[in-house]
Amino acid sequence: AGAVWPLVVQAENGLLADLSLYREEELITVVYPGGQQSSDITRSWIKGVKMRTDAQNGNDVLIIRPDLELVYNINMQRKIYSEMPISLYRQAAKSAMPMLAADSTYRVTGRNKKISKWSCREVIVAEETDQFGQKMKTIWWVSNDVGLEKKILRHIMAITFGTENDAMTMRFFEKLTNIDGYPVQTETSFTLRGQTVKKIQTLKKLEKQEIDNKLFELPEGLTKLNVPIPDGLQPTQ
Repeated sequence: AGAVWPLVVQAENGLLADLSLYREEELITVVYPGGQQSSDITRSWIKGVKMRTDAQNGNDVLIIRPDLELVYNINMQRKIYSEMPISLYRQAAKSAMPMLAADSTYRVTGRNKKISKWSCREVIVAEETDQFGQKMKTIWWVSNDVGLEKKILRHIMAITFGTENDAMTMRFFEKLTNIDGYPVQTETSFTLRGQTVKKIQTLKKLEKQEIDNKLFELPEGLTKLNVPIPDGLQPTQ
């Protein structure tokens, strides 16, 4: 069964080559004790296999280009950018995957609430403690009212995480895409040595729209920074 999932994703990616989607989300981060809070609005554009996400009022830009095997990080205010192989980006993106994929089960609690215009139900996706004593809990509030086919969610996940067929990636994809509904709100908390960081990511808008290909190109007038490879990451072919 290990080779089936990537083949499914690749087939769907072919069918979704004309996908043109805009997504807007609010991200709230709270640190305890103290309750220090920050918030941001992220805007994402997905076209085919390309994806761009703007944060911090459009100042921080991330462009994922699987077709070029590259990821660009741009600071618009300082007019600088860096690039990295997409394999490195995906390794970093998978940092929380072992805890999410440690247990293939999830729990529907029976709790419900309305988030914006969507009727949602609570699903506890993961509740794990790693070898260093860090506790992680992830909750999804999912809805069937979003009007997004599950294959599009799988497609977006594949852009970020890739389609490698190692056991951990397989468990991660299969677990999250088996949950019925689209995650309108994701609550993730990490607790270590008495401090908890909680992130709440809430969908604000999701719509199909025409997107110009130029949005996924590097803007002119930027200076490239050569950023060293972070410890523990290795580029792959």
